[in-house]
Amino acid sequence: MGYTFLRAICCYALLPALALGSCRLVAQADSTAFRPVTYLGVQYGQSWNEVNFSPAIQQGFLVGQRLAAVLRYVGEPHLGVQLEVAYDQRGWAEVQDALSTRYTRQIDYLDLAIFSHLSVGKGVVRPFLLLGSYLSYPIGETETIPADWQPDRQAYYGTPLPQRLQYGLAAGLGLEVVLGPVSLQLDGRYRSALGGIFSTNNSSFTFSNGRGLSAQVSLLVRVF
Repeated sequence: MGYTFLRAICCYALLPALALGSCRLVAQADSTAFRPVTYLGVQYGQSWNEVNFSPAIQQGFLVGQRLAAVLRYVGEPHLGVQLEVAYDQRGWAEVQDALSTRYTRQIDYLDLAIFSHLSVGKGVVRPFLLLGSYLSYPIGETETIPADWQPDRQAYYGTPLPQRLQYGLAAGLGLEVVLGPVSLQLDGRYRSALGGIFSTNNSSFTFSNGRGLSAQVSLLVRVF
C-alpha cells in the first residue's frame, strides 16, 4: 500500500510538468499555423481615362488622381479581400487634329471597390493579382471648353451631366513589399464600366461607358 501511495504522489507531482510540456508542444504547433491578418492604410494613384462613346468621338486620355482608404483582410494563405473607399477623378478629353487645345470633362466620384487579393510566395517581395468590382457615385464635375474650340457642339456642352451611378469590373497586377507589420503595395489596373454616363433613352449615344488604366501605391499597417 505504501508503494501504491508513493507512486500516486509521484504521478500527481509530475502532472504540472507534463501539462507544461504539452502546452509548449501545442504552442510550437500553433506558431507554424496560419493566422488571419488585417491591414489598414492609405492609397494614392494616378489614372488615364477615356469614355467608349458610340458613335465614336476623337479622344486623348484625361489624367486623374485617386485618394483612398484601404482595408485588407487576409483570411487564408495567399488569399484575402481588399476594400477601398476613394475619391476618384475620371472623365474624358476630346481632341481635334487642327487644334492644340482640348475639351475636357472631369467627373469626381465617391468610389467603393472590393477585390480578391491573391498573392504568391512568402518572401519580402510578393507578386499579387487583384480581381474585383466597383460602385461609383458622381459628386462633382469640371468642364473646360477652349475659346478656339471649333468642332460641332455636342448637346452636353455647357450642360450638367446626369448623376448616374457607375459600376464595373477591374483587374490588376502588382508587387507587395512586406517589412514586418508594414506592407507597401504597387499595382497597375484596368477598369471598365458596365453602365453608361448617358442614358441610351435620353442621348444620341448607344454606349458611353468609362474605362481607364491606373497605377497605385498603397501603404498598409498590420492592426490585427
